[in-house]
Amino acid sequence: MNERVLFVDDEESILKGIKLNLGRTFDVTIANGPEEAIEIINEQGTFPVVVSDMRMPKVDGATLLRTIKEHNPDTMCILLTGHADFEFGGAEALQSGMLFKILNKPCPPEKLKVAVQAALDAR
Repeated sequence: MNERVLFVDDEESILKGIKLNLGRTFDVTIANGPEEAIEIINEQGTFPVVVSDMRMPKVDGATLLRTIKEHNPDTMCILLTGHADFEFGGAEALQSGMLFKILNKPCPPEKLKVAVQAALDAR
């Protein structure tokens, strides 16, 4: 039984690629933006790992992951971000223990797979 992983991004093409590349290894659920991610978690319960893009309309990825982590302390959170975003709060979130890892975008599928597996192992 593959572990459940939730991926959040506001770009559908990225989500489709992730599901295609990581769907064989993990039980991948995709959310098109933060609102949908919260709906999915409310409906399906917590996920062992949540991976979110940083830049999304209305709510950024760091804020979304902080909210998820507050309600589900056991969830491992991974943030996908451009380099500039890391300067604005990413490092602080990583140090606070809120994030398991920060990965640069675009992130090769193999690197993403390794990071998700490491998060699952660390749980």
